[in-house]
Amino acid sequence: MPLFTITMRSGRTVAEKEAISSALHEASVSAGYPEDDHFQRFISLGEVDLHISPLYPDLQKPRSEHVLMIEAMISSGTEEERKRLLLSAIVTRLQAAGTDPNDVMVFFGEFDRASSSFGGGRPALPVEVRPKT
Repeated sequence: MPLFTITMRSGRTVAEKEAISSALHEASVSAGYPEDDHFQRFISLGEVDLHISPLYPDLQKPRSEHVLMIEAMISSGTEEERKRLLLSAIVTRLQAAGTDPNDVMVFFGEFDRASSSFGGGRPALPVEVRPKT
């Protein structure tokens, strides 16, 4: 269950946000997460509220004004290989949707599922992730 938080500069159109949303969901499904496991939130900030180093750590060209800072919250204990698979799928799908890979920043955070609920006052159940392909 990745919970994606996408932080970006204000001014993106609804169509651009939908393309980003679709790309992230397709990436998640391709990495083995269930089709109906779809949780995202978008945060749009003014230029003065979002400061991102243009070249850190060693980019060959500066990031553009279309940079996406993506936080992917996943279950604790998720294998490194699955994280790499998801990262690769995110970059590939976003590039196909028109985002320069240079503008894609991804940060994984992990949480213990016992510390969360998807609703109904019930603790989160384990997610059945398909085997890696």
